[in-house]
Amino acid sequence: MRRRRRTVNADTLAAAVAAVPRQHYTDHPVHGSPPQTTAQAAIERDILRAAGEGDLTGMRILEIGTGTGYTGALLAELAGPGGTVMSVDIDARLVGRARRLHAERNRPVRVVCGDGHDGVPDAAPFDVIIGWCAPTIVPGAWIKQIRPGGIISTPVSIAPVARAVGHLRATVTEEATLTGLRLGGAAYVDMGHEVNTTLGTPLFYVDARAGESYLSVAWRGRDDPDAALALLNAPAHLEDHPLGEEGPQRAAAWRDACAYLAARDHALDTSSLTTWGSGAPSWDNGGGFSCGRHAAVLTDSGQLRADRKDSPALAELRDALTEWEGAGRPGPEQLAVMASPGGGGWQVRVTLP
Repeated sequence: MRRRRRTVNADTLAAAVAAVPRQHYTDHPVHGSPPQTTAQAAIERDILRAAGEGDLTGMRILEIGTGTGYTGALLAELAGPGGTVMSVDIDARLVGRARRLHAERNRPVRVVCGDGHDGVPDAAPFDVIIGWCAPTIVPGAWIKQIRPGGIISTPVSIAPVARAVGHLRATVTEEATLTGLRLGGAAYVDMGHEVNTTLGTPLFYVDARAGESYLSVAWRGRDDPDAALALLNAPAHLEDHPLGEEGPQRAAAWRDACAYLAARDHALDTSSLTTWGSGAPSWDNGGGFSCGRHAAVLTDSGQLRADRKDSPALAELRDALTEWEGAGRPGPEQLAVMASPGGGGWQVRVTLP
């Protein structure tokens, strides 16, 4: 019997959302709430990205990052009775909680505990792999566990610095390569080989720390990142650089600016790309340029921080931001994306179109 085609669009996704009670998974009267939940808008956006206006009915789906269990339930609703959803999470507590919540609603989602980088080889092959946490590369195990023509849709690092993340959708070819690369904006927790207990601090690419503040540099191995961190923690120069009126608008614009800085920096022989985080209590994040003697970043609150008013790093950052503004503030969607094999998977990078 031929299955009925059901394109995943705003209407079919809205029907799935209506059929799956989010509160059951995020704020259960017995099992409580997990430490972190993904915003509803981001969930719906990234399911639509994964589907790509295609059909998930009858698909074998691997979900990387079980979380609350809510996303797995939505995917099961979209896959229908003929589909399967396998979900893997490294946190045994989240796995046990999701199993209980799915069982209460009789949802056909199989949840296993393991390192998401490894996928679930015993249940392969899959038609679609959907990630909800950001690895530094697209793991090679995922490529091996998906059928030719299958889709990988995941947040992933787009530069060799912390917090530089985009959302990739790609098709796996017969030759086990990635094609049809499409990139969008994203903000997800890092995917580690152990349970992530430092949700405020990156797991990867941290080159200097002072308390809860950190610095991440693409120029690692040169100069002194501790000195650059000290300059940003106690900057001699501050100035406003408006990004938007509302908090979410500013945060999205900041992520777009950082993606542009990464794309611009990628073409240079000598990189100075840098990201910085203040730690508690403000949890400010910044992106810009530095060396051991000079440093300047644009923060997600719309502020330029620099070692001094005439800092060469600040001059470089201003020039880059002027280019970004003049180009219409492009984000990941407007940048060129490339993927190359290496490091046990596929490395994803952005460059200027």
